[in-house]
Parts: sequence; C-alpha cells; structure tokens
Amino acid sequence: MQIFLTVALMWVLVAPVGFVGRLEARSTRQDKQGATHANPRPPSRWWTTEKFKQELKLTSEQSTEIEEIVQASMGRLKAEKDDLDRAQSDFRQMMEQPHTPQRELLKAAERLEMARYMISKERTTMLVRIHSVLTPDQRRGLDAIAKRAEQNRQK
Repeated sequence: MQIFLTVALMWVLVAPVGFVGRLEARSTRQDKQGATHANPRPPSRWWTTEKFKQELKLTSEQSTEIEEIVQASMGRLKAEKDDLDRAQSDFRQMMEQPHTPQRELLKAAERLEMARYMISKERTTMLVRIHSVLTPDQRRGLDAIAKRAEQNRQK
C-alpha cells in the first residue's frame, strides 16, 4: 500500500499534462481584493529543480537516471497516445454509422480500452522505475512535497 501511495503522490509531481505537455505549470488565484497571485505548482520535472534536488538530497546520478526513465517513457507514451487517438476516432466513426454490427463495435471498443490500458501501464511502469531510484528517505520527502503541493492547490 505504501508503494501505491508513493507512486500516486509522485504522479502528482511527475504527470505531464497531455502525456508530453507543459513542463513548468503555473496556476493563479485571486484574493478578496481581486489581486491575482501565482500559485506555483511543483514543476513536472522536479528531479531537475535545484530546490527539490536539495530538499530530497538527490545525487546527480539519480537525477540523470530519473531523466532517462522519463524520456524513454515519454517516447512510448506519445506513441501510445497516438494509438489511443486512432482507436477513439475509429470507435466514434463506427458508433455514428447506423448499421454497424455489434460485433464490430465490441472489437473497436476492445481496441480503445486496450489503448487506454497501455498508457496507464506505461505511466505506472515509469513511476515504479523512478520509485526504485529513490531511497526510502527520498520517497518520504517526495511524499511531503506532494502533500504540500496539494495543500497549496486547495487554498
């Protein structure tokens, strides 16, 4: 269970929007006087940020290894996302046809769900690989960072 929680919390920090998207996400909030303030979100590339590297006591080797894991996974995730987009398009087109046989629709639905599964599997595999690079103390530190980030987002 602890591994699952750590992986889930890491995903909060690691998750690139749209699988290969934004790196330094920032949100804003308005106070009671209408002034806008930046709510800094932890960058999705936390392992390269000096602040987090120091807080977690990440070595250069760990940072490099995490970067390699993420880069390899991002390439696979992009390919999986392309497959998902095709499967969604195919399924949508079949659903719009008035007389598509149920068997054909079920096959298309299965391809669509398999594409979703493959993305989820790759993302989870990436998180497990990152988890294995970190020490138990670093994992606890990352949990603390994720909790702080969540609290800041809720404010």
